Amino acid sequence: MRVHTFVGILVALIGTVVVAYLTQQNTDLLQHPFRLTDTGAVPLYSVLLAAFLIGFLPVVTLLLVKTLKQDLAFRRQRRFDRETRSLQGSYRRAVDFQEDGQWHRSAGELEAVLAEQPEDFGTLVRFGEVLRRQGRVDEALDVHRRASILYPQSVAVLYQLAEDYLAQGSADVAREIRDRILRDFPGLGLRVLKQRRDDALRGQDWETANRLQETLAAMEQEPGDAVTGGEEDSLRRGLKFERGMALLEADRCEEAAETFAAVLAESPHFVPARIMLGESWFLRGDAAAAVVEWRLGWQEMASPTFLQRIEDHFIEREEPLAAIETLRNIIAEAENDLLPRYFLGKLYARLEMHDEALKILGSIRDRVHDSPALLYLLGRLHERCGEQALADQAFRSSLELASVATNVYLCGHCGADHDHWQARCDLCGKWNSIDLHFDVEPVGGEDLSLRERPIWPINGEN
Repeated sequence: MRVHTFVGILVALIGTVVVAYLTQQNTDLLQHPFRLTDTGAVPLYSVLLAAFLIGFLPVVTLLLVKTLKQDLAFRRQRRFDRETRSLQGSYRRAVDFQEDGQWHRSAGELEAVLAEQPEDFGTLVRFGEVLRRQGRVDEALDVHRRASILYPQSVAVLYQLAEDYLAQGSADVAREIRDRILRDFPGLGLRVLKQRRDDALRGQDWETANRLQETLAAMEQEPGDAVTGGEEDSLRRGLKFERGMALLEADRCEEAAETFAAVLAESPHFVPARIMLGESWFLRGDAAAAVVEWRLGWQEMASPTFLQRIEDHFIEREEPLAAIETLRNIIAEAENDLLPRYFLGKLYARLEMHDEALKILGSIRDRVHDSPALLYLLGRLHERCGEQALADQAFRSSLELASVATNVYLCGHCGADHDHWQARCDLCGKWNSIDLHFDVEPVGGEDLSLRERPIWPINGEN
């Protein structure tokens, strides 16, 4: 029993006792006639009783009705809360089953929720998605169509309808729905644009990808916001690099150089941009400036790609002595000369200067491990010099380490190997991820003058 109820009963009892006592003491007074008219009279107690009832009963009645209403409302709310908690529990279980891949059980829970709340937005959208995952595409379409009627301004429902039609094989209808999102809901449609941008990236349609990326950037960045980093920002730089490549192929070398320089201003360790910036100088007829650019790239990034490009540049121009002299200068300037010495030895081998190549490569043999290319080169050099036993030993060691005996370029993101350097990995689509595979003793990157650099994604993947 509540305290206020107990107090009320106690007060009522005390009042009853007091009234009974006073009545007993004033019986004569209460029986005294009370005249209502000249001829009519009633006992005084009846008048007092009537006055009491007229003043008390309406108030008590109102209070009783109000109390009953509150009690009924409380009971209804409590029942509603129980039902809501039950539905929320069903919905949470459906989400858990969905995340766990138990589509059938998830569909059962969502169906139970919809039986009680047939117009609930989240449940309709999720139920249709679960049905689609089960292969019940037609049923999913019916659910999402019902949701689109109830919520005609919902972009989320339109996205689900597009996925349903794709699963049904109606790609044209799905595209029309996505076009409607872009047309009827200005400021929305990021997902559509990203899908089309990624399709353009996979098809290497850089012009379309750039245009879509600019639209995405304008939609994602509010006026006055600072430019922030992230995968989208990295992808934007990769597309800017490809725009520079297109300019270079169109013989617009100065514009291409400005584009590559802009990429480097945002990301100083973007190796492909530095390589192609040197190429832009070369195509403009300034080979010396190109070499300076590549040497600067080596000094800043310590990527062997620059050494390879310098070597190829001079060999293509039939200037082997200039190549040798440049690599010697790089060795003299390097804090750690291991990689430059390897490239100089490889250049000597390329020029059939066997003794010089053996001298250089032999000096770094003990500092390098797990390098089939180096062992293969040493084997060929010993073979050319008539040292067959040493050649056989080097060839066997090379074959034990790898099935190839040439330079291998590895992607730092997916591990794919390539037979030549390129700006972008064909397998995973990442820019700035490919470099020469050259394992050395684990003395640390700083000791080898090797520095980390960012890898730019092509489609927002990690």
